[in-house]
Amino acid sequence: MGCDLTPPSPVEGEAGALPLPAAPAVLTGEDGTVLRVTEQAAALFRRPAAELTGRSLAELAVRHGPVLRLRGPGTPAVRYLSWPHEQDPRCRVTVLVDVSDGADGAIGAGAGAAPDGPAGAESVVRVGGSSLQEVQRAARIGTWEWEPEADSVRMSAVARELLGMSGDQRLPLSAYLDATLPEDRELARDSLVPLAEQPDPLPVEFQARVLRRDGGLRTVALQASRRVRDDGTPVVVGTVQDVPDPTALRARDGYDDVTGLPDERAASEVLCQLLRGPHQDRVAVLSCVPDEIARVEHALGFRAADELRTVLAGRLREGLPDACTVARGPGASTFTVLCPDVDAAGGLDSVAATVAGLLRTRAVVAGYVVEMTASIGISRPGQGASTVEDLLRFAAVAVDEAQRRGQDQVVVADLALITAADRQLPLEQQLRRGLDGDELALHYQPIVAADGTVRRAEALLRWQHPEYGLIGPGHFLDTARRAGLLLELDRWVLRTALREVADWPPLHGRELPISINLAGFVPGDADFVEAVTAAVAESGIAWNRVVLELVETDLVDLRPGKRSAMQQVVEQGAKFAIDDFGTGYSSLARLRDLPAQIIKLDRRFVTDIAADRTDHAIAEAVCTMAHAMGRICTAEGVETREQLRELADLGVDHFQGFLFSPAIPQERFRAVLADGGRFAPG
Repeated sequence: MGCDLTPPSPVEGEAGALPLPAAPAVLTGEDGTVLRVTEQAAALFRRPAAELTGRSLAELAVRHGPVLRLRGPGTPAVRYLSWPHEQDPRCRVTVLVDVSDGADGAIGAGAGAAPDGPAGAESVVRVGGSSLQEVQRAARIGTWEWEPEADSVRMSAVARELLGMSGDQRLPLSAYLDATLPEDRELARDSLVPLAEQPDPLPVEFQARVLRRDGGLRTVALQASRRVRDDGTPVVVGTVQDVPDPTALRARDGYDDVTGLPDERAASEVLCQLLRGPHQDRVAVLSCVPDEIARVEHALGFRAADELRTVLAGRLREGLPDACTVARGPGASTFTVLCPDVDAAGGLDSVAATVAGLLRTRAVVAGYVVEMTASIGISRPGQGASTVEDLLRFAAVAVDEAQRRGQDQVVVADLALITAADRQLPLEQQLRRGLDGDELALHYQPIVAADGTVRRAEALLRWQHPEYGLIGPGHFLDTARRAGLLLELDRWVLRTALREVADWPPLHGRELPISINLAGFVPGDADFVEAVTAAVAESGIAWNRVVLELVETDLVDLRPGKRSAMQQVVEQGAKFAIDDFGTGYSSLARLRDLPAQIIKLDRRFVTDIAADRTDHAIAEAVCTMAHAMGRICTAEGVETREQLRELADLGVDHFQGFLFSPAIPQERFRAVLADGGRFAPG
């Protein structure tokens, strides 16, 4: 059985909720049936509104040249202007203008031309107490007229406002076509030119993206038809209307299929035009990544994330000045904002604050309230950035840095950041060679009791770089992440650590456990259980010596597959530790259900624990909670005796930090084990 997905026509009750202009206006459905009329319109028809609803406009009026004659005794001649309703495009709004005194064509140039149009009669026609131009401005619809023989286009005041033009100037059609993005230009030309060349062409309707004179990108809907003046001169008349809801364009090429925003290619074209303009040194590119999109996608699914993207796109589109362009960025969750003149917008700080404020919101998605912030990267011409590709790339580099610094951060690309970015590709290639060669090594940091006795060790990656010497992961993990090497690095660390530690001497008759950080290879990955099992078997190490550390944010979305993988490993005898606890989003209920046996208090709550009452209270709460759930509590980043004393008084079980020892090569670690296994506090 087929399924008709066409939305039903609006019923009378729904139509009653749709606002109409304060003018003689008629609301019709898809089939032309009148759903509602204003009192002013009923007065023009000389009959009650109830007698008009349910009938078609064809029954109520007949066309006479450029005007409509309303049926009935004493009814006037009217001009009309019609457009899809902004809130429900299945309906059309038609505004009627009494032109009885000029019914033979004194106003306008042809049917469908509005009184604010090319004939310049906007000052004399009023509708319901307001000029028709004001009604059109509220509806964001203007009129235009093209004389093909003179190749002259004239725009109404509202049309000029929509396109960002000033002055009542006449320009050739090619000037407007050139302002259309290349992807839409051929469609516009092929739609309009035949109206001038063919003897009896059909009216046309199409949509196009137009680059405003102030640099903003506008999506407009155009209607056009051919008319012949009384003197025999052919003209093409039409309307241009702002498309307020870009999601209606999702199915069209050149638009994002989720948000309806212009795509990357359109953004590049707009930026290219801006860099050719007189204010190219004032252009700014903002790359924006909502901080919570990934979490929403993991926890609530792709549809919820798409719903959130659409909401945020709407906030940007509605909240930014018309001169700014909002487009989809290079990633599914990235927005690109192009500002043509930051000075005119109040300065770069003001632009950044506006964008950040629009993306800093509380949204309800799939029944959940989500607090939204965004990471923003900004690039400007200069400091090596002069092309479209430069500016887009530098903005992407800056937003990566903003994300690295944490949520709700703004970073402007500078020379140092760009220089570091330029080194990324060579560093990535070197890292690949390091993985294939013999340049990677593991150092081990002790995790101890309060007296310094070793309880377990944590394997930490080091790279013997051919140029820079021995460097830690902070220098290359971001490169590994961008290059997709984290999975391969995690597997290498897992296999190497288990193999090296397997034959360490026991400490006081007890085999020492080893902790291994996992960032790119986590439970729920296709072969996680199999790979861990193979590494344990290959090394010959006992399962109960294996501790796998996961950061708290990896456990926010604990789907059944991830939980099952963790449980299978735990049943073999291994343990899981939650690293950086307190920095993610775990609820107590989720923590209670996690098959994790160790909780590591993040170093940010340790640094000022002796002086900061809030950090002290958080550390105490985490320790108490861990013990109540039968977990071990470990504190990271312990560097002073004062910190050690405070943490020990709270009941923290184990300690890790430079107070006892940095990470050291395995030979030195083995020697300490052989000498009693104690790292005395420094």
